[in-house]
Amino acid sequence: MNDIESQIYETGIEIFRGYGVDELTARILSILNFEPCDISMEEIAGRTGYSLASISLKMKNIEAFWGIKRIQKPGSRKVYFRMEKNLLDAFTLQIKNGYEAELDIARKKISPLIDRYRKEASTEEEQKRLAIFENYQQQITSFEELIRFIYRKVEQMKKQGK
Repeated sequence: MNDIESQIYETGIEIFRGYGVDELTARILSILNFEPCDISMEEIAGRTGYSLASISLKMKNIEAFWGIKRIQKPGSRKVYFRMEKNLLDAFTLQIKNGYEAELDIARKKISPLIDRYRKEASTEEEQKRLAIFENYQQQITSFEELIRFIYRKVEQMKKQGK
């Protein structure tokens, strides 16, 4: 790895740390983000300085959210990984895997509970709590609208070739 590649890799770590991930996760994501080919778990371990066990555990935790694909090559027992390189697709996947799950749970479970709580809330404290619950429900609705807008905008940008 030359000096410029090393600096880009280190900048990638800094960027991924901005998402609130730990140091190892940021290192793995930076490697996968800037690696043009599939990369084995052993190579990731070697480049990060962490054990195979640590890498394996992290990969299980980050694969779905970050658009990482696990690959088995014919005739090899090694596990390889590849990360989505299209930032628009990666961003859409992160929204889908992260926020949509929260929204779905809130829609299916919290909304009916709030409706029931509304009928039972009688004390001043319960009314305050109900206001917090209803505010959360309203925020979920607004967030759903925002996500739909983002999806439309991403699709529009992809069609325009951006």
